[in-house]
Amino acid sequence: MLRTALLCATALVLPTAASAALMPLTSFGGGDGWLAPGEGGYAFLGTANNERGLAYNPTTGNLLLVSRSGGNNIRILDGLSGADLGSLNLGTGVISGGTFPINMVGVGTDGAIYVNNLTTNSTTSAYKVYRWASESASTPTVAYSGDAALPGSRVGDSFDVTGGGTSTQFASGYGATPAVPGNNSYVVHTTADGLAYTATAVALTGPVAGDFRLGITFQDSDTVIGTQKGGLTNPGNPVHVTDFAGAVGTLIASPTLSTTAERPMDFAVVDGVPLLAIQSTGDSTLRLYDMTNPASPALFDVGNLTSGTLAANGNGVGQVKFGSVVGDTAIIYAMSTNQGIQAFYFAIPEPIGAGFLAFTLLARRRRA
Repeated sequence: MLRTALLCATALVLPTAASAALMPLTSFGGGDGWLAPGEGGYAFLGTANNERGLAYNPTTGNLLLVSRSGGNNIRILDGLSGADLGSLNLGTGVISGGTFPINMVGVGTDGAIYVNNLTTNSTTSAYKVYRWASESASTPTVAYSGDAALPGSRVGDSFDVTGGGTSTQFASGYGATPAVPGNNSYVVHTTADGLAYTATAVALTGPVAGDFRLGITFQDSDTVIGTQKGGLTNPGNPVHVTDFAGAVGTLIASPTLSTTAERPMDFAVVDGVPLLAIQSTGDSTLRLYDMTNPASPALFDVGNLTSGTLAANGNGVGQVKFGSVVGDTAIIYAMSTNQGIQAFYFAIPEPIGAGFLAFTLLARRRRA
């Protein structure tokens, strides 16, 4: 009888996945949390595969959107409303080369902005990463130009930035084609001065070619998570959790998530809970996973703010970024290319520890 009562009490106080709701940020996108392609006549968010990069600037609260609609543009969007605030200054003659001159974007904790290009052969067309000191910088500088430490590789489809100043690092996954030994991993860039960066190819055993091409995120300064999910070389391939030290990588876990279309991703710790946010490039659904056990992620919540028939994201690209994280709340921005930008508000439910406290108090009362 006592055991039954205790179990019932625990069930009442322990949170469920359903209680951790992904809700629309109602100030964003006209009130529904979704800035749809072309909404309100907006010209820099369309359905022609020209918008692949999205990042959050923690120093301003704004978003950075890479758009090649009507030319090369890096738009600054208000993080609360999605309103266009203007563009980064691209300078004159600085940005050049690559299959796409600009592609993905990331922002350091110091507010420095990094935008990469996409190259399909890093020997014949250099992989480049450009740096803006801030949103108001008059011109970018070239933070890196080279072969991404793997001559002949495709690189630039995925991109993430962590840290700031001299502790800044950024990473990008290699593509499966061209067939270059070592393209089953990713490149990490580090810096001594916060301005110029050196590339290191991380060697891994286990993943197959291109396994970090379509989604990549730092978990911390020496842990990278990535995927290509459903890639031609490894259909249904898992998410890979890896550690690295210099050029030496170690595969920690390779869990399989809910669908093979989950690709753009970001990681954050919210109220002590390690969370992976990852978006399906099929239907734009965002899923949150608790990564406490990286070998067996627990599905925490699912959200989708879109409506109607979505344009196809045939390249499986886009970016997901955590925005403001305060206490047990967070904002998440998710852009699957051709399907607009979604802004979610999220609150961690009552800690599990509270459930155990109630369990203990009830047990004490029963023994008294």
